[in-house]
Amino acid sequence: MQRHERRLLTKAAISVEGRISIKQSPDRAWPRDHARLRVLERAGRLQWVGTQAGPHIGGTFAIWQITEQGRARLDALAPEERH
Repeated sequence: MQRHERRLLTKAAISVEGRISIKQSPDRAWPRDHARLRVLERAGRLQWVGTQAGPHIGGTFAIWQITEQGRARLDALAPEERH
């Protein structure tokens, strides 16, 4: 999962508030990243913020915030990326 972990943690880390969100599809299913984000949450790398209605009718977003542990993990993964 390191590739997905790096991608998702990086996305959260570079945002202004340190957050990452994904949109629920109209049929109320979540994209694959939802499960990956939950794994990172259980590992303590992300903290669940909640769900929020989007600007469009029917749009719901799940939101997580990166933790200090998540930032440390991202720093630990960064050297692998440079090789």
